Amino acid sequence: MLTERERARVLSIWKAESATYSFSVNISVTMSQAYAIKLLNFDLDLLGTMVLIHLSSVGFGFFLGSILVPAYRTRRILFWKVFGISNRCLWPLLGFSHLLPDRYRVSAFLAGIAVAQLSGSIAGVASGDVGADLVGREGAVKFFSSINSLNMVANALGLAAATAFFSFLPERESYAASYLVALSSSTASSVLLLMLKDLSPSVPSRSPREIVADFSSVVRSGEYSSYIAVVTVFTFIVNLPGALWNYYLLNFLGGDERWIAIKAVTANLSQSLGFRVWSMLSRKVGLKKTLYLGMALTSPIPTAFTLLPSLVGQVLLEMYSGFVWAAYNLANNIYTLYLPRRASRAYFIALINLSSNVLASAASRAGASAASVSLAIMNIVFYASTIGRVVAAFAAKKLAQEVPVV
Repeated sequence: MLTERERARVLSIWKAESATYSFSVNISVTMSQAYAIKLLNFDLDLLGTMVLIHLSSVGFGFFLGSILVPAYRTRRILFWKVFGISNRCLWPLLGFSHLLPDRYRVSAFLAGIAVAQLSGSIAGVASGDVGADLVGREGAVKFFSSINSLNMVANALGLAAATAFFSFLPERESYAASYLVALSSSTASSVLLLMLKDLSPSVPSRSPREIVADFSSVVRSGEYSSYIAVVTVFTFIVNLPGALWNYYLLNFLGGDERWIAIKAVTANLSQSLGFRVWSMLSRKVGLKKTLYLGMALTSPIPTAFTLLPSLVGQVLLEMYSGFVWAAYNLANNIYTLYLPRRASRAYFIALINLSSNVLASAASRAGASAASVSLAIMNIVFYASTIGRVVAAFAAKKLAQEVPVV
């Protein structure tokens, strides 16, 4: 029988692993578009391709994870470790793609993103299945708001280091220092990940026939389909300008890498506070209201972004953005883990991520293509994202069901 001391030890290791992982990967991902523009000479079309590969690889990875994890459930901790280490180590290594011969740089960079994201998604299915059993429904809101808040602080610390590098070092050296710090943190995170244990290893595996039947039941289930539809549409709308943010910032708002890092630090610190606040509020008003309020409150962000050509204005926007995104991210995290039955969890995670990321990749590709026509069309893409978020929030209010948690 599992003792509370054993459970507390594993949860503590998980928090440390998660924080060092967030520190590393957030530096790499946040700076990746600026890196591609500045050192790999990406134009808007290549940025659209980059975001498409990024998101579609996530979706495909979740699909593979939904097959692997249920079929070999006693090895789910192994999947988490192998694919998780691949994800967290590949991302910082991509920051040295410019050292490759010219003809290999772009293809190696894009292929690396695909493998890193596919690996991370498989690890995500495995970690979600292990973690949900470890934490339990009753303590889910408190624990996940705590770990998310810790991750946001880790993100901010990592990006604060990157900000310092870009303030005092030349451009290439700044990228090298940022990605070396990220690689060091990913190594520490990998060691902590190897220390984790699956505290429910007796979870039964599923046969191929059972996997197909369970996946089909999730697809057909009216209980799940309305929530999946709401989240998928919202993700599509959010990602219309997915490839445009940093391009617009660097080319039309007068920003540079320091702006990108400072904005991300602010958003992460604000989101860390937001997780704490929304954790308390969600237990009073319910997760459903937290979900659709979070959606609605993000709606001004895309339009406001285009109207604030100063670092101060952008930082104030990120303070607001991080806080309101915490509401949606917290609610969506709990919905994803606890709306489905335990036996269906892996399939639900896979389906919601597959559908969301496929449409998100299509949205970002379409947004980039439209925006390449002119600056006026680019602005319209941002405005469309604002309007669509409001519509999605009303849909969530009408269609999403409540998930009772303590």
